[in-house]
Amino acid sequence: MVAAACGRTEVIVAPGAVCGNGRLEFTEGCDDGDLDDTNACTIDCQVARTVQQFYDYRSASSHTGLEQVGESRIYLFADARSGRLSLVLTHGIDFDTTGLAQPRSTVKMDVAGLPVGVFLEVIDDTASELFLGGPGLAFGRWGFDRNSDGGALGPLPFPGNWKVTVTPRFTAGITTWGWVRDDGTRRALDMTKPITIEAQTAASQCRTSCTIPRCGDGVFDAGEVCDDGNTSDGDRCSADCRRLQ
Repeated sequence: MVAAACGRTEVIVAPGAVCGNGRLEFTEGCDDGDLDDTNACTIDCQVARTVQQFYDYRSASSHTGLEQVGESRIYLFADARSGRLSLVLTHGIDFDTTGLAQPRSTVKMDVAGLPVGVFLEVIDDTASELFLGGPGLAFGRWGFDRNSDGGALGPLPFPGNWKVTVTPRFTAGITTWGWVRDDGTRRALDMTKPITIEAQTAASQCRTSCTIPRCGDGVFDAGEVCDDGNTSDGDRCSADCRRLQ
């Protein structure tokens, strides 16, 4: 994963969670490096298998476990079985299930650069709040209180070359904006600036740690769908790190 500031745009490349790769990622309760249900870790790593299950829409809200009062969050989610990648946007938190009161809020977001084939995988509340525009465009126009709001867009080609930019406008009720990394940590975002999520099919020649990227080193690099620390087939991640098995 690479994260860097580039002018007025945040540029972040990040994987989602992949069950069976031996890395404990933020949506997982365990990951012992295989999909053998006889071991201590369950076959699904205790992670939702689809973005719809992960979003868990009910009580007019998302229930991913990542929601926060007064905060908008943006992150990528990967289906643990297929590796299907989705862009998730959430704002605020649900009062009915948490007892935490989200104030009356208004959020607008313009999403540009969506690859061909991306559609609305999760619509939170009504189609008038998150909808597709022209080619590569989607628009969020949310108004809410005492609950959360948001949605999910996908599938994003993975691996693939694309660059999606989300431009926010926070009018009321939201005081912070954050990107959630694949390990569950949060990176604060400037509420007045867009964020660009960029995917690349080829890794750089040298990491920021001055090590050379290679398949099988246990580090998730651009161009890889998985990296379980070896170059063997038959263990959920292919020998070339390009396919889930």
